[in-house]
Amino acid sequence: MSVQAGLRFDPPGPGSWALDATHFTRPVTRFVAEIFPGQFARGFGEGLKRYGLLLENLDYRFAASCPYFCLRPVGAPPDAVGHPPRHVWDELMVSHPEIRARLAASAAALEQKIWRQDLESWDREVKPAAIRDHLALQSVDPSSLSADALLAHLERCREHAKRLIYVHHRFNVPALLPVGDFLAHAQAWTGRPATELLALLRGASKVSRGAADELDRVRRAVTADGRARALLASSGAPRDVLASLRALPGEVGAAVGAYVDVVGYRLANGMDVGEPYALEMPEVLLQAMRSVVDPAVARPDADVREAATAEIRDGVPSAHRQAFDDLLAEARGVYRLRDERGIYCDIWAFGLARRAMLAAGERLVRTGRLAHAAEFVEADYEEMQALIRGTDGPTADELAQRARHRAQTTWADVPAMLGSPPGDPLPAEWLPPSAARAEVAIRLCIQAILATPPPRTEARSVRGVGASPGVYEGPARLIHGTADFTRIRHGDVLVTTSTSAAFNIVLPMLGAIVTDRGGLLSHAAIVAREYGIPAVVGCTDATRQIRDGARVRVDGRAGEAMIVQ
Repeated sequence: MSVQAGLRFDPPGPGSWALDATHFTRPVTRFVAEIFPGQFARGFGEGLKRYGLLLENLDYRFAASCPYFCLRPVGAPPDAVGHPPRHVWDELMVSHPEIRARLAASAAALEQKIWRQDLESWDREVKPAAIRDHLALQSVDPSSLSADALLAHLERCREHAKRLIYVHHRFNVPALLPVGDFLAHAQAWTGRPATELLALLRGASKVSRGAADELDRVRRAVTADGRARALLASSGAPRDVLASLRALPGEVGAAVGAYVDVVGYRLANGMDVGEPYALEMPEVLLQAMRSVVDPAVARPDADVREAATAEIRDGVPSAHRQAFDDLLAEARGVYRLRDERGIYCDIWAFGLARRAMLAAGERLVRTGRLAHAAEFVEADYEEMQALIRGTDGPTADELAQRARHRAQTTWADVPAMLGSPPGDPLPAEWLPPSAARAEVAIRLCIQAILATPPPRTEARSVRGVGASPGVYEGPARLIHGTADFTRIRHGDVLVTTSTSAAFNIVLPMLGAIVTDRGGLLSHAAIVAREYGIPAVVGCTDATRQIRDGARVRVDGRAGEAMIVQ
């Protein structure tokens, strides 16, 4: 039951619906709820079919603005829960044309390693095109447009966001399947936990460390310029300091400008226009730059990964060592796609759409129609058009109420499941070898993204999934949303519900991460491994048990966060 009286959580359709508390940090805006499900289904569905997986799609819908998904296997009726009996499945493998086609496609996908083709397409065509389109929209100042021009610009932003939601999820399977394939085989050969095996992928996702190249350029430029160092360390108004840094002549201004160009309009958290983009919080951008110029937290040596790889490889039976090497190479090759899809697609596109919405909201504030510009994002798209034209639309009170609902409703207030109880997945041993291999791999990854264990809280500790090894002790910084980002200081232990790929703007500052939600392939886990900082994810109730400012020891191997003071 929600904290808000009268809020209903009816199943959005037949079947078993699970809350997605990993990708979205709170209820979503109507604008996103309107465009996300169709584009998600289109993109993910194409990828699942291309790789011959027996999942038709994740049916994604919203109940009371909260995100739920239902697995839809190929050939199953909408109200089906679990798999059919063995004799029925054996008949379907022969008689159902789509199932037959997928079984053949899965064998071809593994044999031909078609994720390599997809990765090449991403690098050569898709990502560069997305960046060009982002920068083209970014070059337009929506606050300078007439009402008609702003409507047209907002429409372009909306279509841009729709297209990039689709692109993001079209690359889901190539981003995940080789990683799951490596995990499944390596666990069978070595008996090692997935935490240790995934640590071998550290360094393969540079983008998960934020705008790594641009931030490193800032570090080099500022370190070599005394005036820039003094300016960065100053206590002036963050927006003014950032503007002054960008205005400096030579390499410092160019480096800071390049960094802001690629991160400034990305959302700072979540995947919704209801979240701010980075330039709305210039103090966070400054903190990120300070953290690389004068790092407060030591990072592990670059040779640590290779030493761990050699040690684990020694435990692989000699007959499988070449296969281990090959699978690890494939997993490392695609690993960066996990975060690149969001950062270069919808996270940036949603930020640009929000920028246009805030420009519209400022106009309505000036006319007395709204009290706060940010409340404009609570309107659906038809309402936004009416508000900009000045013809109709919801009242300021209605929009404020929607904003309160999204701000006050937490995942602790929301049912984890709706509809029928979940059924068991189709046993992999019922499938031909290639199809079984692909199914095991993708299920491992979905589990490692979304699964959260039951609470295992003790008097002074919370437990979850050890996602990134190491031990770190420091002050807990309890973060409920982006409004709290300004409280983060160098060396803090981030304690939060969940993180998206957008969250990595604050990662350079942190000493460790503890989250309520997410698994071993959640964004929090990936970025922690890339930064080499301890992380415990999926603790369920860390944000309720750890107070802000408490001294916490995080053991990323044991999966425990202990309150020590």
